[in-house]
Amino acid sequence: MDDEIRNPKNRDLTPLVFRAEGLLAEGRAAEAIAACEEALALQPDCLPAHVCMARAKLPGDDYLAHLAHFHEALRPRVYLEIGVDAGRTLSLARPPTLALGVDPTATESRSFAAQTRLFPVESNAFFGSWQAESALAGRPVDLAFVDGQHLFEQALRDFVHVERYAAPASVVLFHDCLPLTPATASRRRTTGFWSGDVWKIVPILQRLRPDLTVFLIPAYPTGLLAVTGLDPASRALEEGLDAAVAAWREKDWSGGPEDPPLPIIANTWAGVRARIRARG
Repeated sequence: MDDEIRNPKNRDLTPLVFRAEGLLAEGRAAEAIAACEEALALQPDCLPAHVCMARAKLPGDDYLAHLAHFHEALRPRVYLEIGVDAGRTLSLARPPTLALGVDPTATESRSFAAQTRLFPVESNAFFGSWQAESALAGRPVDLAFVDGQHLFEQALRDFVHVERYAAPASVVLFHDCLPLTPATASRRRTTGFWSGDVWKIVPILQRLRPDLTVFLIPAYPTGLLAVTGLDPASRALEEGLDAAVAAWREKDWSGGPEDPPLPIIANTWAGVRARIRARG
């Protein structure tokens, strides 16, 4: 007890987090968020508090549900995923889709319904070698999901590569573009719940590629960014990439009015589907 008095961070946060979860279950989201903030003030790396806060801030379908919707609506001939992890999202692909998973740690750890090929390499190596050309065999990437490194410069490079193999009607999705707190949205990982600084790709794409349609679905846990209106012939982003990375690398998310506004839409599949249809 004396140690808890000297250092409040050593306090058992279970009752406080339990209270926050109870408030959320009662539909009192604002109070739940406040309780989570109280817990995080005492222990900035309290994972249950981060999870509860994310659920309170992002109600409705989570990103997995939206990914399933995209697969069902688009019926992609080719689905490309960067950052496979345990294969949970890759397994959402259904026949006759050809699913390609790129991840240096990818292993055959589960069975997949769709025809699936895993490439245990980094995305730069996949696109920079014969592997991408061979796997696609002239077919465009209809749907892509980027969830690799949690750093904005790599996410931008992944988009440059994917767009080159896409079609005008293709859709590219990004995970981790909706910051929860400044600590979880930083370049350097200090928390278990971490989205990195991938959020920076949103203002960069809006500035360098105004021809694209970019919108952010506030889906648990860290949002899902959709990019449509692709142009495989465009080199505007590639040419401006180094300058953009240099300008944005040291910027932090504060959650304040100085942060760039994000194009957040309602978390409803009907609204998402309407935007996708509007771009053909």
